[in-house]
Amino acid sequence: MATARCLAFISKVLGDSKASQREDALEIANTVRQRIVRLYTRNGGHDGFYPPEVINLSPGPEMSLFSRIVEGDKRCLILRNYFKREGHTWPGSDENRFLNQTSESVINDMIKSGEVTKRGRKWSMGWSQVSAGVDCELLNNSLTFECRNPQWYAFNEGIFAVRYALKTLSDNGFHNVALAKADGFGVGTFEYQMSYNATTHWESWWRSEDLYSHNHPMLGATAEWMVSSVAGVSLHPLTSGGRRVLFWPRFPNSASTIQYAWADQGTARGNYSIAWRFLNLPDSEALFDSAKTRIQIRLYVPPDGESVFRLPEYSDGQGVDTVIRFAIALPDIEKARLDSQRECEDRRDKKMGFDYNWEFDRTKELWEKVNRKKAIGTPCQSFLFHSTLDKIEWSGAETIEGVIDNGVEVELGPGLYDVMVNDWQLKPEVRGTKEWRIGSMERYRYVENQ
Repeated sequence: MATARCLAFISKVLGDSKASQREDALEIANTVRQRIVRLYTRNGGHDGFYPPEVINLSPGPEMSLFSRIVEGDKRCLILRNYFKREGHTWPGSDENRFLNQTSESVINDMIKSGEVTKRGRKWSMGWSQVSAGVDCELLNNSLTFECRNPQWYAFNEGIFAVRYALKTLSDNGFHNVALAKADGFGVGTFEYQMSYNATTHWESWWRSEDLYSHNHPMLGATAEWMVSSVAGVSLHPLTSGGRRVLFWPRFPNSASTIQYAWADQGTARGNYSIAWRFLNLPDSEALFDSAKTRIQIRLYVPPDGESVFRLPEYSDGQGVDTVIRFAIALPDIEKARLDSQRECEDRRDKKMGFDYNWEFDRTKELWEKVNRKKAIGTPCQSFLFHSTLDKIEWSGAETIEGVIDNGVEVELGPGLYDVMVNDWQLKPEVRGTKEWRIGSMERYRYVENQ
């Protein structure tokens, strides 16, 4: 389909004499597109994924949603089918060996938390974990738990689909589900890799001593989502040559998972930068699901740069009271960047990051969970909030208005901007109920709407 579209574009560049070839190429592209769409929507889309017998294969519906190959009025149907994908156990030899070489008390803790569940008659590690204690049933009034794992807290996606899964969820209004998957625990998560001292991406989500590489870029596509959705900066979808950038940060309903994010987007015109953070969060994390707070956003557009800033909305699509101001005189951005980088390196030297890992005790022949701080994962704030920039002279604050098809957007030229989102109401993320969470996320949409 893409090849035919490229040929149509080439014929357009060559001129009117190639018009008939252009029409032929577009006809081929449209025919292929319609055939692909029919696979996703066969039988009205009500019998499962395309086709039903490959329900758990990846990539799947996330590919059609990411590419927007399916028409807008049918995407909700595809999204519902996406939520039907179930979690699974993983019968990997290394994971089974791990379970055989771990103490009974640790295994019971992992069963209770949902990291271990039944595969037939045997306990097995699985992906798509549940949160601690949820969906776990006490068996025979003993200290044995049975947990089943819907796809909320880990990745069932492989090396091709992982790029599309998180972006699809965030772009379609389910950013909290994407955050939960990225922040999950157990097999099929970043936490699982880091718990085995990983400092690079593995080839597979599964631990392996001899089959898979431990230094591989295959699962690294999630970094694109971190920059473009969690932080909120990416090349504009209609740009060419990186001339134009889209600032579009997505915020969680609750501050329990994440409180700030920042990223740079490199272009031929320089680095575009964004940083955001919750302000006035309560001291007690118990209130991170209910407090009213504010969100501060800083945006930097390099000289000769062009950008569009898409304002945040509440989950019901309602606009939020948002004001913007700009720096009257541009401060020394590079000095702020370097000073911030030095402070971050100092924090990493103090090892304030990921706080445990699994290690094999050769004397006991047991795997043990060892509490030990690491440099990797040390949190650092953006240079855009560094104290170097505290004395900036700002313009008067202006309320941002203007609604277009994509929501509230504003054009921003070169400069440094400070945006304040007022009265942001935190609320619990939708988790669903035990009755339907066993097996799939299918009813998530309806619980959220209620």
